[in-house]
Amino acid sequence: MNKVRITFSRIILGCAVTLSASAIAEECDEASMDAFAYEDCVNTKNGAVTNDEDFGDKAPATSAPQVAPEKPKYQPFGKEAYLTSSFGENRGARYHAGLDYSTDMEEGWPIFAPEDGKVKELRTSPFGYGKVMFYQGNSGNTWVFAHQSSFGELDEAVMKQQYATKKNDVTIKPNKAFKKGDTLTFAGSTGIGNPHLHLEVRLDNDRVVNPRMFNTDASDSIAPQVFAAAVWKGNELAITSGEAIDKGCVISPVKNDDNEVRLAIKIADYSRLPKDNPMSVRRITMWRYDDKIFDKRLDTLNFKKMTEIRDQLLWAEEADTAGDWHVINARIAPISTYTLEVEDYAGNVTTKKFTFRNKCNGNKTLPMTKVQTAPVFTFLSRPMLDLTRCESGMKFSVLKGGSVQEENLCSAYKQENKPKLIGNLMERYPGMTGIRYSADNASGSGKGAEGTIAVFSYANTMTSVNWNTSIGEINISQKITGIPAASDPTVRILAVTKTHTDSLDYLEFHPKGMQLKNWNVCVENKSNPAPLYWLGETSRNWFIFSKQSKGKNRCVNVNELRDIASINNQEAPILGFPYWENMIINGSRQVALKIPLMFKYDGVADGNAITVTAKGKWIAAEYDSEPREIVIEGERVPETGETMTVQIVDEAGHKVSYDVMIPEM
Repeated sequence: MNKVRITFSRIILGCAVTLSASAIAEECDEASMDAFAYEDCVNTKNGAVTNDEDFGDKAPATSAPQVAPEKPKYQPFGKEAYLTSSFGENRGARYHAGLDYSTDMEEGWPIFAPEDGKVKELRTSPFGYGKVMFYQGNSGNTWVFAHQSSFGELDEAVMKQQYATKKNDVTIKPNKAFKKGDTLTFAGSTGIGNPHLHLEVRLDNDRVVNPRMFNTDASDSIAPQVFAAAVWKGNELAITSGEAIDKGCVISPVKNDDNEVRLAIKIADYSRLPKDNPMSVRRITMWRYDDKIFDKRLDTLNFKKMTEIRDQLLWAEEADTAGDWHVINARIAPISTYTLEVEDYAGNVTTKKFTFRNKCNGNKTLPMTKVQTAPVFTFLSRPMLDLTRCESGMKFSVLKGGSVQEENLCSAYKQENKPKLIGNLMERYPGMTGIRYSADNASGSGKGAEGTIAVFSYANTMTSVNWNTSIGEINISQKITGIPAASDPTVRILAVTKTHTDSLDYLEFHPKGMQLKNWNVCVENKSNPAPLYWLGETSRNWFIFSKQSKGKNRCVNVNELRDIASINNQEAPILGFPYWENMIINGSRQVALKIPLMFKYDGVADGNAITVTAKGKWIAAEYDSEPREIVIEGERVPETGETMTVQIVDEAGHKVSYDVMIPEM
């Protein structure tokens, strides 16, 4: 709806009040204000009363509107429970599809039915959702309860299927009816993570909805926090800390003119003290003066469109620190005043009002990396070079083909030795194909380093890329398809380097978090033709690619760039000492035997990779991926002093068997 302004003259003693031009100029600056703001300012100074009412969307009011009393909320545990993860939270290549509720690190909390309905399906797995229940309510919605320790009375049906098929991972469809408020299942830690409940509401096989839309309770006593802002135009980037934003200032890398810039805000939400689980937020809204220019509400997700997260949350090397970088996909003009409003899933709201400046008082340096060895890293889904390492003695030179284009980058940028977008370097050194870096042990960091960063530029209109390069004796080919054309006209950059950590040489690929359909990478490593493994960015663990070619070239296909190492691992998993502990079985605490499973690189692909037998009979075993333990119901194991056989096949194909003696209870 178009904005309407209605102006009335202010009459004092029958005369309109008009100020001089000099008085108006004191506060109304035509050069620094947009046309609407300047017009309003002049009218007001001349005695007019300006009605700024926007008959469309309005900026946030100072007082909350009256809200009708809500119906009683569904509490999964029948009592208050705090969130540990939110709907829509960043999980790398996907959004988090539900709400996670804390169980105070305890297993076995009973979970009650949200409505009348039937248990349509139960699944068991050591990964992902672990033990998961799909409950279809009479409303037609499917409620998903993941990471369960027990399915209560339905455990027997699961066990029956396991022994009938001699498989630990099974799926059954009991179709059993329950009433609202009945005990359905029991929270646990199967799959991944500490004890908690993951709750989803699915409309169908593709659409998943924020459970809060169905009157589900979510305790959260802390409003969202704004940690930083990033503003860029092309390859010029400026970062503003939360302290400066609190003072109403955000730094722009361009002058206050009509140049359009782009904006991302780093935001996190916490539910309670201590602040140990940063979450995402439900709504981000921004106004330019009182015009709403951006409104993102995350209440519905599509599993088929999960990769859209890479367009909306920009990836950073410090991605495992608090907060995500949310893109504000709107036209941002530096010469305006903006209001940002952020709402979490419990309805808590944080508001920030700011203007753009060339410099902000109180601005603090923001860490851009957390665990990073090489001087190249990804920030805001763009490769960057850490020129702050010049201060510790590292040297950089620019390569073009086989020759040196710039001998000393540290000298060239001596007035601004800070992280720089590699795209910025490419603008200064057209045709650049690499960056060489080196540091000796006598440098300030005390660490020796030497390597080459290969770089490749391509137009923003290109949707596929073929790039062949070499790092030392390692030949690397990349075929990337399904890259969406960008509205940002900036030339895009790919980078790869070889680095070393944890006694391993590995290849680092940048930028992380780039949206694409497929990444096919082939590595020819003459000195180490071992299988390819990928590095978990937050866990810092190595995982073997389950599907890869063999021979001269090792090739893999995935949907995102990852760090890769060639690892020749011949060590099969080993078992620790078995011990007794209680667990939830059939809805009550019963004794179980737990056996630690230890490995460096290669774990198991699924629960069926573990086989337990005693006296020739198969025994059902559950694999708990965190903390890597094999769990067996106490009633199923042999007597104290007797033995059973545990056979394991890991993801690299190593097969090993152990005889385990049953300890005293």
